[in-house]
Amino acid sequence: MYKLLIADDEALEREGLELMIRHLIPDKFEFLHAGNGRKAIQLAEEHRPDMIFMDIKMPGIQGLEAVRQIREKLPAAQIVMITAHDYFAYAKEGLLLGVRDYLLKPARREEVAEVLRKLMAVIEEARARRNEQLELQEKLAHLLPLAENELTLMLMLEHVQDLEPEQLAGLLELHFSKGYAMVLSFPRHGETGWETFRQSKREIYEAVKQFAKTGLGCLAGPLAGHQLALFIPLPPGRTGYSQRVSSLDWGERLRNYTRERFGLPLGIGIGSIREGWDGLSRSYREAVRVCADHQHSFGVHHYDDMIQSSGQTAVSLDEEKKLLTALLQRSKQEAAQRFSLLYDSFEQGGEQPLSAVRGEVTGLLLFLARGVHSTAGAELLASLNAAEDPHALRLSAEAWLERLIDGLEEEQEHHRSHVHQRALLYISQKYKEDISMEQTAEYVNLSPHYFSKLFRQHEGETFIDYVTRLRMNEAKRLISEDQLNLKEICYEVGYKDPNYFSRVFKKAAGMTPSEFRQQQEKPGPC
Repeated sequence: MYKLLIADDEALEREGLELMIRHLIPDKFEFLHAGNGRKAIQLAEEHRPDMIFMDIKMPGIQGLEAVRQIREKLPAAQIVMITAHDYFAYAKEGLLLGVRDYLLKPARREEVAEVLRKLMAVIEEARARRNEQLELQEKLAHLLPLAENELTLMLMLEHVQDLEPEQLAGLLELHFSKGYAMVLSFPRHGETGWETFRQSKREIYEAVKQFAKTGLGCLAGPLAGHQLALFIPLPPGRTGYSQRVSSLDWGERLRNYTRERFGLPLGIGIGSIREGWDGLSRSYREAVRVCADHQHSFGVHHYDDMIQSSGQTAVSLDEEKKLLTALLQRSKQEAAQRFSLLYDSFEQGGEQPLSAVRGEVTGLLLFLARGVHSTAGAELLASLNAAEDPHALRLSAEAWLERLIDGLEEEQEHHRSHVHQRALLYISQKYKEDISMEQTAEYVNLSPHYFSKLFRQHEGETFIDYVTRLRMNEAKRLISEDQLNLKEICYEVGYKDPNYFSRVFKKAAGMTPSEFRQQQEKPGPC
């Protein structure tokens, strides 16, 4: 159904137009009548019609003025001006106001029917577009929480890959240049409040997450065991010190909210302010470590304060990146040495508790695993968590470092083998043409120098020798079939000069193509 408002100061005109439309297009319209401009504006604002037939000349508020006011409130309404010939200039002005069409009095049935069909098509198209927008919004509403979970898990597991975080952040309309992580630690098994948390953790999680997101405009991760991770952007113009004070204040607010609403204690660890996605991952690791160091204390603790009070120096991201570079270069000795130095700094001569060392080394290995595109994050976590003493933890960590290097070497060998197989397939398809090593190297995305080295390593001969051998074997087969003459065979196997073909053949077979054919034609012994 469509709502149609007919505005005309003559009742007979309105009723006649309604009767005509009911006859032309039955059961499609709900009609509204207005005898002047003021009434038309009131009815339009109250009933929001889809179409309006507006007479230009009416007492009081004129038709064009009524159109101006209606268009302000109902920009999507389809308006048709009704005018006599004398007022055609006003009808043109109406078109400038966004009027869809005009009808001359007395309106003919065919003209009215044509205008209505046009308006109905426009309205249906607009409704279809609106439905598509609503469907997209609905899909997006379901997609956004998944995107948020995916992005936070990337940061937590240090699996940030190329443009993926930027794409997800764009979808979520987030702009992170600097920020920090906050980890909320709820009661664990055996602690006061555990049963309350276990029975209502979904309600608690949703409530605390919403409270944090409303106040901090942050990313909230999934509930991982008894912990909830928040990634909080640094507001423009705020200094690091003021943000640290603000983060501690927000930590207390979250603790108070959780205690007052659910009667639960809450421990909070806060990481330092960092730049970029790598920095946020590092800040999360710091926040987790703070929680580990204060696992029996339900308070708010900041990583920077912990470092200052202990006199410990935080490991620089630059040192971690140097270790990753050594790993990517398969430099086992250098990687092992750098890893050992970092591990010693975590232990601080045996003064640091096992939980703190475990948190640091786990974060470091997750950073390395992400850097070498390893998917063993979950297995790595389980392995390190199973270590019960410092010696076992160090052995497990060193074994994982070696495993990451071995994985890189296996991947490299697999890649080389795959590239070589692609090259052989390409050669088998092209060797009868004017093929070159440079063309083949370009096909498999390698430099000619590296491709030449790789090819000789796998095949035990040069590219030219390999192609020549394929051509000579094919030439022998064709000569033996005796279907083509020698000149045709020369062209068939990729040579343009019969004399050159003959010389290459003699070098490979120890005889000329003609001698080879004669030999094939000799009858065998009886």
